[in-house]
Amino acid sequence: MLTGDWSGERRDEWRQVAAEGALDPLLGPFLQAAEAEAPEVLGRLLTEQVRPVIQGVLRRGADEGGTDLSDLESDVLALLVERLRRLRAEHGQPPVRDLRAYTAAVTFHVVADSRRRARREGWRAARPDGDSAVQELPDARPDAAVAFERRTYLHRLWEEIRALPPRQAAALLLNLRDAKGANAVSLLPLTGVASLRDIAGTLGMPALELAALWSRLPLDDATIAGTLGLSRQQVINLRKAARQRLARRMQAR
Repeated sequence: MLTGDWSGERRDEWRQVAAEGALDPLLGPFLQAAEAEAPEVLGRLLTEQVRPVIQGVLRRGADEGGTDLSDLESDVLALLVERLRRLRAEHGQPPVRDLRAYTAAVTFHVVADSRRRARREGWRAARPDGDSAVQELPDARPDAAVAFERRTYLHRLWEEIRALPPRQAAALLLNLRDAKGANAVSLLPLTGVASLRDIAGTLGMPALELAALWSRLPLDDATIAGTLGLSRQQVINLRKAARQRLARRMQAR
């Protein structure tokens, strides 16, 4: 959900940044839009300015070994939406001077990361089990160990979420918040645990439909109810059941 203090003073702040040449003018309408209008403005920005850049980079730079370009595009869009959401909602975020160049850089990074994962998986498949186990041991430094544990936990949690009935998963994920009340689902593509397409499949909806909702996450129960064709109380009950099942399953692992 797009939040923040959208007083006249806040909009004037972005106008000043733009006037100083530190902000791409393409972002002005989104950053200065009223709260109710921001999702629609963001959607147009993604469709008209961002997606053509992503698709152009992917056509030139994606692997020829069967990489699904739509998956990569979804991952890039998720990263960019999260960046723009933070730019709008949080004070102190560094401005984006050139949106198209920034989009291209993010896309190249996602493509490179996809190639690294493919090479790593191919290498592991070709190694004996013993050697593979040694190579996969985490870095012994405390910070690396903590990061490894968190990532491992996220992978385990995601496996259990995928096993939930789609409506339970939707009631949980579409409302999932971090400690600041922001979109916690964005952690999945940001950490490489799941792509936007993976998340959409778990929710039982098309990836493009989830991409359209992404900037509005987390959704309130009434909105989720409307999306799923359920009552608000049914959504609450489904989320409660999902949490109880996840707690049991994660405790048992």
